[in-house]
Amino acid sequence: MPYDAVLFDMDGVVTRTTSVHAAAWKELFDSVLADSRSGLGADTPPFDADRDYRLYVDGRSREDGIRAFLTSRGIQLPTGSPEDGPDAWSVAGLGPEKMTCS
Repeated sequence: MPYDAVLFDMDGVVTRTTSVHAAAWKELFDSVLADSRSGLGADTPPFDADRDYRLYVDGRSREDGIRAFLTSRGIQLPTGSPEDGPDAWSVAGLGPEKMTCS
């Protein structure tokens, strides 16, 4: 047998990646909140990388995390489709943008 052990799903278990993910979500969500299409004012609280990440994003699918957080700020976006780009202003359009952050 060539291996003594195999580790699967190390993300957050063996490696501490929560802070990296939370920072990427913060960058994405803060840009959404600041976008004029959100309809929000300057007094809208930014994404809190600790509290909001735990409440709305952690443990959810990317799409469900986007919906949950935006709903917490009163923003409703259509689901969209996998072909949507970031300019589509949809959950599917925003999802891939997280990967380009931080």
